[in-house]
Amino acid sequence: MKKLIFFICSLAIIITSLITPVSAQNYINSVQNEKVKLNCKVDLLVSLDDGSVIIEKNADTPVAPASLTKVMTALVVLKNEKNLDRKMVVSEEAITSLYGTGSSSSGIKAGEEISVYDLLVCLLIPSGNDAAMALAIEYGGTAAGFVEMMNSTALALGCKNTHFENPHGLDSPNHKTTAKDMVLMAKAALEYTAFETIVSEYIHKLPATNMNEERNVVNSNYVINPYRTTYYNKNVKGIKTGTTDAAGRCLISYASKDGYNYMAVAMGGGQLDSDADGVEENQAFMDTNHMYKWAFKNLKYEIVTQQGQFVCSVPLEYCADSESAKLVAKSEVLALVPQGNDSESVSFRPVDVPESLAAPLKKGDAVGKAEILFAGQVIATVDLVVAEDASYDLFLYVKSVITNSKTFITLIVVVIVLCVGAYVTLFILSNNKRKKQREIKMVKYNELRRNTQKKNK
Repeated sequence: MKKLIFFICSLAIIITSLITPVSAQNYINSVQNEKVKLNCKVDLLVSLDDGSVIIEKNADTPVAPASLTKVMTALVVLKNEKNLDRKMVVSEEAITSLYGTGSSSSGIKAGEEISVYDLLVCLLIPSGNDAAMALAIEYGGTAAGFVEMMNSTALALGCKNTHFENPHGLDSPNHKTTAKDMVLMAKAALEYTAFETIVSEYIHKLPATNMNEERNVVNSNYVINPYRTTYYNKNVKGIKTGTTDAAGRCLISYASKDGYNYMAVAMGGGQLDSDADGVEENQAFMDTNHMYKWAFKNLKYEIVTQQGQFVCSVPLEYCADSESAKLVAKSEVLALVPQGNDSESVSFRPVDVPESLAAPLKKGDAVGKAEILFAGQVIATVDLVVAEDASYDLFLYVKSVITNSKTFITLIVVVIVLCVGAYVTLFILSNNKRKKQREIKMVKYNELRRNTQKKNK
């Protein structure tokens, strides 16, 4: 009876785990519950500390990125240029190729001698398409050659849903990326100090050149501009804006506060009076601030799983001391969860755990993993190990073989077949031996008889 009850309980747990839907960590409903609506078509917030996804909406959907493209343009240049102070000459093609496109411009001119660093400033701060073309032609030979470099770099970073067709982000049918791919690109670009420095400036003074006087360029990212009070957020440090008809309003940025670091992507935003003040706001900027505000206010690292914490049991075979093996967490797990929640607020869902185990087992043996769930959503995983030693009992093994009628009958049949086969083989061999002996005797007898007859004659 005890075994039957244990089996039924185990089966119920397994069935429950199978019908429970698996989802990624996503606190978007928590944000919306605070009467803050995220209005962009695409929203994504990830932790830069552990890589966990905090908020996501259509983050894997390929969409037009507009000038977020220039993050990759800058990355390709930085990967291929060691001396950012090197002067280059802006080609005429870089300027004339943009005629009639209505492109954003940084004001550089054909024939202008300017450093690579200052061109990156023109690319990233005022979002100059002219700077994008100048850099593309310089490092790719042609714009098409540079685009090939962009796509190969994206692929190397693991951007599986990205395809570029130009270096600036003007709308093109197959020029698309995803919010998650943009995070990969931005993280790679932020590894370069020059990129990190440039994107954090809301205003930059460009030195005089052979064709331009000293001048200031202002960042198109109003979230880092203290004079744009509607959008300004002192915790935000960049990164890049984008706007086209197909892409809508876009922004990728990162922010830090109290030791917590996040990156946010908002794409496909419009102009909307979302705060009922009679003025339409850029929804990429608004969504970005809403996501950061909620995360900094609500999320905190908590110990959601203790080392050695019991997770589940599985039936144990061939052990006299116990009918089940206890599986526990191999290590302590920290996760970002709403403040005030601890290990009692989470549950576990075993994955890759066998339906049963067989002795012998040693304490600490690895046995699968478990997903850690908070409010029904996966927030982390933990390796599972055996909690106690389990010794092997030969008698129980033999008993289980006998109890398993199919196995027992099969074993008996095999033994009988082997015995019969051995008997038949021995019988045939013995019979053949006797037959040969008789033949030998007959030959000798005949020979003896012939010899006798010869003597008598």
